[in-house]
Order: sequence, then structure tokens, then C-alpha cells
Amino acid sequence: MKINNLLIAGVISIQLLASCTAIRINEVEPYNSSEFLFGTNKTALLVSSDEVLVNEFSKTFNKKYKQKEDFIHQFDSLFAVTLKNDNIFGTIKYDKSLELLSNDTFSVDQEQQKKVDSLFTNLTADYLIRILRHEITNSIQGNPGVMMPMAGGGMGMRGGGQSESCIVNSHFQIYDVKTRKKVLDFVSKGSAGVGLFAFEQALNNAIGNSIKNSVIYLKTGNIKF
Repeated sequence: MKINNLLIAGVISIQLLASCTAIRINEVEPYNSSEFLFGTNKTALLVSSDEVLVNEFSKTFNKKYKQKEDFIHQFDSLFAVTLKNDNIFGTIKYDKSLELLSNDTFSVDQEQQKKVDSLFTNLTADYLIRILRHEITNSIQGNPGVMMPMAGGGMGMRGGGQSESCIVNSHFQIYDVKTRKKVLDFVSKGSAGVGLFAFEQALNNAIGNSIKNSVIYLKTGNIKF
């Protein structure tokens, strides 16, 4: 009986661990084949696009941010601090004069290519980090229930239960400045549940989780954790 209880406890523990594990990174190019090296002796320049797709949580987003640039500035600041605190890079620079360059595809026309060439030639950092875009959306779990006749007459909803999560998907590309090659390309998914109509807190937590998950990926290469 004692052995059986231990086996049951072990199975439950495994199930609980599995339920906490999810795919949080979508790789465009695999980490294992990259030549990315992190450490306090490495430096990076952060350049962000102004593309923020607000598909859901628009009321919360517009209440919190006067314009999309405010969101970008907050995200970049938190991201840079987290990268440094987790020893991914020793120094992270940010140059607002390069914001327009971030919208280039790095391979379009001659004028854009000149700007890209000038950037890599004059850049002293080891890596260039591009944040291409952010997407803010949601996820609904559970079922809405069904309409059924009530005892006192009329119809009512029964048997349902739903929960909502805020999702922040952030698309990163990292280039090796010396070789001018893209070494990493991935999307980090940050998710946070909405509790007691706390939509702004869910948005804040989803932003933080997107940043946290991207840093875990940079350190480990894991996409599921």
C-alpha cells in the first residue's frame, strides 16, 4: 500500500510539473545552430520598431499609454535592465536616432542598405538587437456554458466557466555586428491571467513574462519551460 501511494504521488507530481510547462518561444531560426555567445564581456545595441499590434486589451492599453511609443520605451527599458541583471550583456546601449532604421528589412533598396552598412561599420557593440514588433492579444480558457430553463421561469446560463489571459508576443532578432549575420530570430510569448477584472495588472505581468521568457531563452536555448 505504501509503495502504491508513493507511485500515485509521483504520477501526480509529474502531471503538475507538466501542466506548468509550456512552449514560450517560437524559433524562426534554431538556437542550437547559432553562434550566439552571451556574458558580461559582451555589449549590445537595442533598436526597436514602432510596430505594436493591439488586437485585444485595447481599452486597457489606451488607458495606460498615451501613445505606442510610451509602451515601446517601457518595454525597452525593462528589457535592457533585465539583460544586464541576468548577465546576458555587460552593457546595453540604445540610440533613438536609429529608430527609423529598425523599420528597414536590412535588405531592401540601396538607400536602406547604405544606412545598414553605415550602422554596422560604426557600431562598437558586439550585437545588434532588433525588436521587430509587439502583438497584444488574449486567450480564453474554459467554456461559456449553455442556456437552460430556470426553475422560476426564463432562461439562464449553466455549466460554464471561463478565464482570460493577456498575451504579449514580442519578435526579436539578434545580429553579430562583426560578421553582420543574424544569429537569433525568435518570438517570446508572455502570458498572464486576469484576476478580479485586473486587466492592467494582467497586461503588466504579460509584458514582464515576455521579457523574462526571452532572457531564459537567451541563456539556455530552451523554448519550453
